Amino acid sequence: MPGNRTTDERLVIAGANAVAEALRSPLSIERVYLAHTRVATAVATLAERRGVPVEWVPVATLARLALGAHHQGVVARAAPYPYLSLEEVVAAPGRGLLLLDGIQDPRNLGAVLRTARAAGVQGVILPRHGSVHVTSTVISASAGVALHIGVARVTNLAQAMGRLKEDGYWLVGLALAADARLDQLEPLDKPALVLGGEGDGLRPLVRRHCDFLVRIPMAAGVESLNASVAAGIALYEVLVRPH
Repeated sequence: MPGNRTTDERLVIAGANAVAEALRSPLSIERVYLAHTRVATAVATLAERRGVPVEWVPVATLARLALGAHHQGVVARAAPYPYLSLEEVVAAPGRGLLLLDGIQDPRNLGAVLRTARAAGVQGVILPRHGSVHVTSTVISASAGVALHIGVARVTNLAQAMGRLKEDGYWLVGLALAADARLDQLEPLDKPALVLGGEGDGLRPLVRRHCDFLVRIPMAAGVESLNASVAAGIALYEVLVRPH
């Protein structure tokens, strides 16, 4: 994953699966810290194959390094997350894009990125302001899968949507009060799914830039779904289902 556009935050990745995925990704890993646990040996082998320094430390040291995250005896320190440009995300292989308008919970973002990768999405686009970014918590929550999907950060999401329209993308916004149902949407050649934040949903300007607004049909008594659950349903309906 190319990228010289980064956050200032160096990453601390905790957990055997997350660190293993980080070692399989292009992310620059500075050092892996391990305690003598069952899963640590396999991670040590991955690190050594890649030439990443390994340090065996007491569990108490790992707990301090992991900043309270569940570490399973495995923690890695890494360079800041490398964001892609909008152009790089559009040029990536896959089917369709995912735009996230104001996700605030890093665990939600991690779960959404993991689902997006499973759905074969080309890449994900986040606003630079008003949204959680790809942090250590996001990567751990995705079990490291977030490192295998390109993420672009843009200054103005509405302007980015305009650019995507020029490239032939159809922008599908998920909105609770939409008249049309998600399952009634006709197949689209170049879909880009737009999801709002956990509380307020899509901002008005972002809504206006959508070509379609759809809702997930739900049984009476259920008002909304968790952002990551809604993302999973919508991604598979818009991007994956047979056409």
